[in-house]
Amino acid sequence: MIQKWRTKTTGQPFRRTVFVKLLLSFMIILMIPFVIGALLYGRMEQALIGNAYDSNQTLLQQTRLTVDSRMNEVDQLTAQIAFDPMLQIFLYEDSNRASINDYTYIELISNLKRYRTLSPFIDDYYVYFKDSDRIVTTTIRTDPDTFYGDIHDYRNRSVDEIKAMLGEYHLRTYLPSEPIQYDMKQRNMITSINSLPMGDNTEIRGALIVTIDEAQLLGQLRKSDHRDTDYYMMDADGRVLSTTAANSEALDGVKSRLGPGNGNLAATIAGENMLVSYATSSQNDWTYVSIVPKSIVLSKVNETKSLALGLVLLCMAGGFLVSYYLAYKNHRPIRELIHTIMQGKNMSGIQIRNEFTFIQSELQSSIVGEKQMRGMLTQQRPVIQADFISRLMKGFVDTSKLTDKDYDFMDVSLPHPHYGVVLLQIDDCGRFVQENSEREWTLVRFILINLSNELLTHNGYAIELDRDRVGILLNVAQPSAEEGNELDRLLLNIRAQMEQKFRTSITIAVSGIKTSVDGIAAAYGEAVSALEYKTLQERRNVIYFDTIRSVERHYFYYSLEMEAQLMNYAKSGDYGNVEKVLDQLFEINFQSRSISPEMAKYLSAELMSTVIKLLNALNIDDHVFFGGATETFNYLAKIGTAEEMGFTLKRLYRSICEKVAGDRSEHSDLLVAKIRSYIEANYGSNELSLTTIADHVGLNSSYLSTFYKKQTGHNVTEYITELRMKKAKQLLSETEMTVAGIALQVGFASDIGLIRVFKKTEGVTPGKYREITGCGCPDNEAIL
Repeated sequence: MIQKWRTKTTGQPFRRTVFVKLLLSFMIILMIPFVIGALLYGRMEQALIGNAYDSNQTLLQQTRLTVDSRMNEVDQLTAQIAFDPMLQIFLYEDSNRASINDYTYIELISNLKRYRTLSPFIDDYYVYFKDSDRIVTTTIRTDPDTFYGDIHDYRNRSVDEIKAMLGEYHLRTYLPSEPIQYDMKQRNMITSINSLPMGDNTEIRGALIVTIDEAQLLGQLRKSDHRDTDYYMMDADGRVLSTTAANSEALDGVKSRLGPGNGNLAATIAGENMLVSYATSSQNDWTYVSIVPKSIVLSKVNETKSLALGLVLLCMAGGFLVSYYLAYKNHRPIRELIHTIMQGKNMSGIQIRNEFTFIQSELQSSIVGEKQMRGMLTQQRPVIQADFISRLMKGFVDTSKLTDKDYDFMDVSLPHPHYGVVLLQIDDCGRFVQENSEREWTLVRFILINLSNELLTHNGYAIELDRDRVGILLNVAQPSAEEGNELDRLLLNIRAQMEQKFRTSITIAVSGIKTSVDGIAAAYGEAVSALEYKTLQERRNVIYFDTIRSVERHYFYYSLEMEAQLMNYAKSGDYGNVEKVLDQLFEINFQSRSISPEMAKYLSAELMSTVIKLLNALNIDDHVFFGGATETFNYLAKIGTAEEMGFTLKRLYRSICEKVAGDRSEHSDLLVAKIRSYIEANYGSNELSLTTIADHVGLNSSYLSTFYKKQTGHNVTEYITELRMKKAKQLLSETEMTVAGIALQVGFASDIGLIRVFKKTEGVTPGKYREITGCGCPDNEAIL
């Protein structure tokens, strides 16, 4: 480019040697800070890696101390239970059989319960007796098959595997974390096993098992480190007891490199560079390992590196330009000017004969271009004005820097000392437009803007804000906006003309009046807040922010009991009571108290949610009731006032009640069958109650009792008792089960409850009934 410019503009020799020397000199100077920065980056990277290692070591040491302390708690609990006198009696059951009975088992359970610790770290503990093949916990005595099959289910081990493992010698043995299902939940647990008698590997009579909640163990690590770090705990044999990672495969590649004590090392795992820190406990030889991607530790450094590289390149580019300028500083200014013009207009191929004529023609061309640009700006002035006013109202303009020239350029004049914002919300133009298209909406906004500007004269500017919203920037002489003044009459006139001439309904919201341009953004926020109150106001009013400012705001009232009433009345087809509940609800929220627009929206959503739940419970297609609306909540979103909301809800509930009334007879029969089917399937559970049945069929318990009594002539409890007594008599006559076992199978918590109900209904006790029916089976009861 330089050679081309030289040959076409002058025949003087080009000082290429001077240019090269100057350029090389400045490039060498530019390289000095680059080299220094590279050295500093290397030192900074090493420092950050060292800090990461120190941070990981500190966290691992804290975890080690905490886990060591928790392990001491496990050891103390193990020692206390292992040397319990009552436990010793059961360990040597063969020599103490005479003194062992159900009451000694109860005493042992009580003793175990006394050792219950408040530490969340220890989840549970129990004792396994090898000779009697029994398990005793702090609450029950049972056999291993029941315990590990139904109560304490190891998801990855069979009952036989667990029994075989418990029969082996263990001293402070910890099993890796694995899922255990109990109390209807599945949690990962670390299991501690110690053989009993403790320390005797010649004669193993049982085992003490303690389960440790892995979530409590790893909770400190998860809370303390928010980086993408994986932590592992290994025992002395190298087994991973617990980890925060999805699996322990990442640790397999570095196990062999972990030394004794504490240390740090770098490793490549799955193709990614990792920083590994480890610490070993002297108490139990457990090793705690953290693995964090190096890229995360150096993320900030890499960002700084990219920024520094960009700055270096920028400095080099700037230095090159400066070098170029200094190399050619003896060139005449006119030649630089011509070169600039040629580059700016891409005229590198033009032969220049007269330089001054060339400059003159280019200046005249620039002046003509400027005039054309000003003409285009004049044509676009309404767009520029509307954009400026919109940004001014929304607070996107720094008003402290505005000058009179700025206002003149935007064609905005604000001669009066008071400012405000008016929002005109287009609620309904369906009577004016035909196709609801963008073209017709644009026409509605155009009419509203022009009508507002015509009536406002020099008191403000109307602009388009949204598809259905127009904003007015007020600039008035009066210091207030309130009902009855000139501004109020003007706004009501705009509303009346839109309604009468163009059959379009609008809502008008007015902010408070401000005394400076700085307050326009706040005024816009006030107008938006006032517009939210349109659901609580009558359509004929203008909503003033100063009026609603002092309104006391309450939370809406819609209790669960009231919702249950609505649903139950509707399910029974009782529209009269539904209407009373709705009237009471609207009287509380919109007359007795004043709720905010936000609370009105929440109340609307809650009421619609009740309707949806009711329709789902009754298996009714909601699109039929919501006019085919694809989004159910859009149905209520179109409602403008609280009165319209109440009218719409009543219409919906009336339709629902009419449909329910037509289906009531068939529905009642199906509901009775559903209740009886559930009772027949679950009467053997002692948790069966009126509440559980009501929850199953989706009714209130009191309503369920009344409904069933009315439909069948007897109550729910009588039917449950009838089924239980029938099954009990069958078991008494045909099996050898004890009364206690039969009581549990037919749904009683104990044999006492069965005996009481059986005698009341049959006139004799279960044992007597068994004798009468000819079965000589014993009726002794097992002690739980």
